[in-house]
Amino acid sequence: MKQKFLAHCLYCFIMSATMTGCVSATVTAVNLGFSRAFVEEWLYSWGIAFPIGFALLLLLSPVYRRVVESILH
Repeated sequence: MKQKFLAHCLYCFIMSATMTGCVSATVTAVNLGFSRAFVEEWLYSWGIAFPIGFALLLLLSPVYRRVVESILH
């Protein structure tokens, strides 16, 4: 059980880091372009988005998994 929970947490960490990183970089680039301030603003935005995305993914991914399984069965 502990191994399964750890695997779930690691999956959520990697997935949320990837998704929030890509989305925040895209939105920052659209709003600012690739200016001198891009990296600083992107990291600031990512710092806000990542904890929120991680927490939501930890809480909601089991629910979404059950919804998908019920749709497919």
